Amino acid sequence: MARKQEFEVVSFLRLPDGSRVPFDSLTGEERQRACEKMAENAGRAIGDYLTAHPEEIEPLSHCAGVTLQREV
Repeated sequence: MARKQEFEVVSFLRLPDGSRVPFDSLTGEERQRACEKMAENAGRAIGDYLTAHPEEIEPLSHCAGVTLQREV
């Protein structure tokens, strides 16, 4: 029987200059800013997708915790 392999995972953050730093090496404030930026980018990407595919919005409205807000 094969032995279970163990892996170590290291997450990196790519900086605007193209360099990469381990996420674990960031200070608490830097982590918070990075997480806020990632959330902003994800929100923009989801918004762009749903704008291009409005038929996908209605099925998502049935997910727990989702409330649709329509512009008037």
